[in-house]
Amino acid sequence: MSDKCCINVFDDGPLGIEELETLITPNGDELEVKKRIALCRCGASQTKPFCDGTHKKIGFSSKIEKSESNQDNDEGRRAIRIFMNGPYEVSGDIELNIKDEMSLSNDDPYYLCRCGASENKPFCDGSHKKINFSDE
Repeated sequence: MSDKCCINVFDDGPLGIEELETLITPNGDELEVKKRIALCRCGASQTKPFCDGTHKKIGFSSKIEKSESNQDNDEGRRAIRIFMNGPYEVSGDIELNIKDEMSLSNDDPYYLCRCGASENKPFCDGSHKKINFSDE
């Protein structure tokens, strides 16, 4: 693997991702990824899973205190899987650039909200089920 893969959580905006190897759709297809991509986390983009700027129009709000990640593991495939009507599953050596009390392990995947309703942003808390979030 070349450069470090990282997710930057932008205040009131998308997930900015650099050096991702694989983006997997709910049906298992792999989407082409560029060196830098922006994934929607407000839930309202018309180009899901990609950000189209709708978060600005709808007033999406989520402030995250950023810090350096302490994840060092260079093993594992850098991939984000998109769950149908659900969250992003992040696995492999992908830094998450936020300040967070909980420890994230590269051995276990973690889940990021993409519906915009989580009370634990940027992490998924299952709110997509309560609001009937849809990829349609």
